[in-house]
Amino acid sequence: MNIRDGKAVPGISPRRAFIPLFLGQILLSNAAWADTPSTASAFDPQTLRQRGIDPELASLLMQAPRFAPGRHALSLSVNGQRRGRVDVSFDQHGALCFDPPLLDAGQLVMPSTGPAEESSCYGFLQDYPQTVIDADPASLSLALVVPTQALRPLTQDISGYSTGGFAALINYDITGLYSQYSDDTSRFASANTEVGFNAGDWIVRSRQVQTWQDRVSRTTHLDAYAQRTFASQQAVLQAGQINLYNPVLAGAQITGVQVLNEQALQEQNQGATINGIANGPAQVEVRQNGTLIHSTVVPAGPFSLSNVPRLNGRSDVEVTVKEATGEERRFTVPAAMLGLDLPAPGYSVAAGRVRSIGDGQAAEPWVVSAGWSASLHPQVSFGSGVLAAEDYRSAGLSLGLLPWQDSQVQVAVVGAEATRRIRERGVQTDLSWSQKLNERWAVSAANSCRTEGYRDLTESTYVTDTEPQQRSRYRDQQSATVSWSHPGWGAFSAGMSRSSSFQGDSSSRALASWGTQVRGVSVSATAEWQVSGRQHNDNSLYLNLSVPLGDSRRGRAWVRNSGGEHRTGLGLNEQINEQLAYRVAVEHDTRDREVESSLGLSALPYYSQLDFNYTRSDAERSSYQGGARGAVVMHGGGVTFSPYPVRDTFAVVSVGEMAGVQVSTPSGPVWTDWQGHAVASQLSPYGRSPVEVQTRSLPRNADISNGLAVVSAGRGAVDRVEFGVSLTRRALLTLDRPVPRGAAVTTEDGEFITLVQENNQVFIPNVLDTRTLWIKAPGQPRCHLRFELPAKADPHVYYETAPARCQTP
Repeated sequence: MNIRDGKAVPGISPRRAFIPLFLGQILLSNAAWADTPSTASAFDPQTLRQRGIDPELASLLMQAPRFAPGRHALSLSVNGQRRGRVDVSFDQHGALCFDPPLLDAGQLVMPSTGPAEESSCYGFLQDYPQTVIDADPASLSLALVVPTQALRPLTQDISGYSTGGFAALINYDITGLYSQYSDDTSRFASANTEVGFNAGDWIVRSRQVQTWQDRVSRTTHLDAYAQRTFASQQAVLQAGQINLYNPVLAGAQITGVQVLNEQALQEQNQGATINGIANGPAQVEVRQNGTLIHSTVVPAGPFSLSNVPRLNGRSDVEVTVKEATGEERRFTVPAAMLGLDLPAPGYSVAAGRVRSIGDGQAAEPWVVSAGWSASLHPQVSFGSGVLAAEDYRSAGLSLGLLPWQDSQVQVAVVGAEATRRIRERGVQTDLSWSQKLNERWAVSAANSCRTEGYRDLTESTYVTDTEPQQRSRYRDQQSATVSWSHPGWGAFSAGMSRSSSFQGDSSSRALASWGTQVRGVSVSATAEWQVSGRQHNDNSLYLNLSVPLGDSRRGRAWVRNSGGEHRTGLGLNEQINEQLAYRVAVEHDTRDREVESSLGLSALPYYSQLDFNYTRSDAERSSYQGGARGAVVMHGGGVTFSPYPVRDTFAVVSVGEMAGVQVSTPSGPVWTDWQGHAVASQLSPYGRSPVEVQTRSLPRNADISNGLAVVSAGRGAVDRVEFGVSLTRRALLTLDRPVPRGAAVTTEDGEFITLVQENNQVFIPNVLDTRTLWIKAPGQPRCHLRFELPAKADPHVYYETAPARCQTP
């Protein structure tokens, strides 16, 4: 028996090596053995004939290797660590072949004993005779236990990573909001786009944000650059409109050239996660240094914007929430709350000219920057940076400490001098601390303060002194967060930030959340309030209860209070399948005694992500919200759409020419298009990324030798992953005359194919193999197996049925 899609299929035997498992109880029983003077043990032919087994078949199976000769797709593990699915070779004697693919997949060193001229198998066992090999045909697995010196060192070896490739791409995140209230209407749309291409490990990108407010259109160009990683030097080159990176100092947008190490690039590319609450369908704009860096539309309730690309990691972020009613709220998220981690070890050098983004008028001086950071001790890291421009100079030091277990402290001191109009000197100090108290409690705190004469590079370039004052001329900032988790009571987190300016103004904002799940019932609460400052009626509280109503359907009830407005609601969510989900809700406003209804749809139609929301209230107020996200990739095989944005390292996947085949990628599930192509939109540079075909989505008459590929690609590579898929045809035949159960079905030259089963049935795993088949039963002459099938196979069934004849020659 074999299992496919949860159903038992009789008699499937893809390899003759698996037949001993079927006969093990018979062949190894005491009754089937007889002691002889010439050998310690042998088969008793008479006993085997009584049990319906041909003695010749038993001898063949006992002499056959554990795996049949050839290549087998096996799950590999080395010293207990899983290495994925690998094509493994065995020779005629059942010996494992240590060829280069197996050595690379297992991360094993190359043996000193090379392969023979007629073979590709290295003498691994000669160099490491202690190796233990456990090949298990039943589970299609291979486990190796090797000496530690046989493992490749952890130092990065770039020779095994794929490089090169060409593809062009467009990433898009488009949202729109149309609101109607009485006789007034409002229209808003935004498009966050990224266009570019990869060629020869070069990465070329251009990012921009386009917004439309009623009849006013505005475009903000963020950057356009070319980037390449030189892996042997572990260095990254960036040129064009780039974000200057310095491990200690606040960066700026420049037009120039930058060189930094790979680890620093990963830190530079880290996006921010911004949380808040919207009272209704609203547009959210995120700015840094006065520049619009992200724009989107969110529905009512808590929202979380993830992976927002920041211009630099040292400047605050200002968030504007514009409600459909015209109400507008702003809050600032300090840079410390977005993460001031220890700088990555390495270096960065840059030179170029400062450029202004957005509406601000600023000078554009030439600037040079250099930074270096290193680990002086396993518990101490050090960072430094210098920056010089026309009429501006700054330098800074940072120190990171791991004073005790689960604790991290970072201190940074930066001094700056600006001489554009008058000589201004100042110092900024940053202190952050995070501590995991135990398995449940964790706290963190940060403080930043500066003297009045301090300016960072961006502030010093503005022509008028009032512009920086209006944007971020703060004097000091404090932030603190605390989190707690419990298996039964759930998880709780709270944070508070405070900022004060040199003009005497101050503001404080707090955010708290809690959630738990008991027997499928989810309870959560989110609160946001303005502790102090100019914002009034800006406090929000959101309580939510979610109850399962089936495998994929949930009922919801919630209460929310915002700006003195109290609302209660009921809703229903259902995930119909992997491609479609819907949500309906009704909400009552106790203050205005209005009822608001809403309908939402989320779809993943294979090649894009789509969202739609509609709300309507008794006060003749309605709104429509829609969005689309994904990417378009143009490559040598054509044009392929992706439901996820494409990053700097990706792969084009090919599954024959079969459409609609599901493939699991690190970004999520994708489906092949009409050409059999799909996109793995994000691979781990210089890492291992699994890409796996979901075999249940294949046509029933298709076979795939290996449905898992572990991709190792260098940064900027466009890899091609091709899964070999072949069409086959299986048949379950019913013989026209009685044939003993267990009779062997072989080819003309004696190659074993399968066995005759009960009720005179024979399962042929591959009808497309046109070799003549014979049936041999104990004590009977062999007969020729003949059958006929329709000329065209049915692709919707796993096997066909047909009558067969067994003709004696």
